[in-house]
Amino acid sequence: MSGGVTPAWTLIIVPPTLTSAPRRVGVKMRWIRMLGMLAVTMLALSWMWITTESRIAAMVADRLAEEQRATLALRDTLQSMRSATIAERVRLAPPADMVMPVNAAITSGFSRSRFHPILQIFRAHRGVDLGAPAGTRIVAPAAGHVVAVGWRLGYGLTLELAHSGGVTTRYAHLKSAIVHRGDSVSMNQGIAFVGSSGLATAPHLHFEVLVRGNNVDPIKFLAASHAVDSANGAAK
Repeated sequence: MSGGVTPAWTLIIVPPTLTSAPRRVGVKMRWIRMLGMLAVTMLALSWMWITTESRIAAMVADRLAEEQRATLALRDTLQSMRSATIAERVRLAPPADMVMPVNAAITSGFSRSRFHPILQIFRAHRGVDLGAPAGTRIVAPAAGHVVAVGWRLGYGLTLELAHSGGVTTRYAHLKSAIVHRGDSVSMNQGIAFVGSSGLATAPHLHFEVLVRGNNVDPIKFLAASHAVDSANGAAK
């Protein structure tokens, strides 16, 4: 159009019946532009609301995950404290010539800070992981008695032995146990089978050694038990 007339659209309203004639209604362009801007604004506000809600939901999920990880760590600490109470009852000399519970490669060593592959956080690795296949027979590294057999959060099916000298050994992620709480065991006696219960990415044995409730490196401790036994033999 020309001559200063504001462009307009014409809407044709057709009645539902043929009793009335169609009506023509002129709509000015500025109203169409305002309606378009209003629609764009509403879409933008809706997108911002959805984005904000998604971010809040993600923050809440992250916070819940952190709380769950902290709970796992706290429960593990409480279980260690209970084991320490049992180990403190034994005051004899520590066992000598201890053996490895399974013959397998070490896939993860003892560490004060290790990135957990499932929890995705840094936390202490209180033992060593031995990469034995599922069903591998686990033996007692020294004579002792069974003080615990049961399910533990994170550890899965877990077994604990109390030895002389305030030493406790722990075996986690088991498939099944052969012995029961209160049983006495001898060195090299079968006690359980390797599995992947609890928080485990694959079958393996998580093996811990605690001396009066304090976790120590199992490999170094077993090596020291051989060194002490050799020294005692030489002294005789």
